[in-house]
Amino acid sequence: MLKRRTLQILSIPAAIVLTAGVMSDDGKAGRTGSPGELTCIECHDDFTQNSGGGSIALSSTNMTGWEYVPGTTYHMTATVSRAGNALFGLGLEALNSTNGNAGTLVITNTASTQIKNAVVNGVSRRNVVHTLDGGVGTGSKAFQFDWNAPSSNIGNVTFYYAGVAANGDGNEEVGDHVYTGSQVVTPAVNTGLEEVALDAVMRMEPNPVTDRLTLSYGLISPDHVTVDLYAMNGALVRGLVNAERGYGRHVETITGLSDLQAGVYMLRTAIGSKVKVTRIVIEPMH
Repeated sequence: MLKRRTLQILSIPAAIVLTAGVMSDDGKAGRTGSPGELTCIECHDDFTQNSGGGSIALSSTNMTGWEYVPGTTYHMTATVSRAGNALFGLGLEALNSTNGNAGTLVITNTASTQIKNAVVNGVSRRNVVHTLDGGVGTGSKAFQFDWNAPSSNIGNVTFYYAGVAANGDGNEEVGDHVYTGSQVVTPAVNTGLEEVALDAVMRMEPNPVTDRLTLSYGLISPDHVTVDLYAMNGALVRGLVNAERGYGRHVETITGLSDLQAGVYMLRTAIGSKVKVTRIVIEPMH
């Protein structure tokens, strides 16, 4: 819920006292419209839900095709918009197929968002909601947060979200519009690339990467090293390394990845007949 102030008149002998109080100062969990939940329309009910020309939309700077790679951190933005409004609210959840929490929602901007929990059907659901006055904006507000995908493939994940475009008059139940939506995120497909454990220990950093990638490894004897980048459908995107390397420690510095479309790829490293396949995320340059 958004800020609401009320004026109360208290009668006491020989005096009248006026007091003002904040009835609801920030976001409320459990109002996303997910299974078993209501939405913000429960309080902000002046207009029909999803009317009035506004919207709420979910996006990510480093997720491609709404597919998640287990264990990957995704940078998410929920944007509530309506021309002429200057105060916005948010409630958002990420749930698995049995409507429990999927992955972990992480706050990255404490001025605008916070975590609250709501118990629905005996399960505590983690919500990203707005803070007090954290939704101030001109015509729209982008609420940013991170989502840590589950550490393993748990099947589809659904984001449920609801937003309020408020008129900011201090009365939360009058003149506000409510918008809702959902987004299904599916596990990334298996490329089918062959993988055999490497004898050598290889370290890759950073991941996600924008342009420059460093691979470091050690060889117990001279061998042929190849490093190739594949799309998630198994198609070869670019050959990165193809060379003979001798005994000892080696560092391969790969640049120019910013030329590629942002998204999730597979890095296939082969030392002789030993192969390692690693998922890698390429982020856009800022």
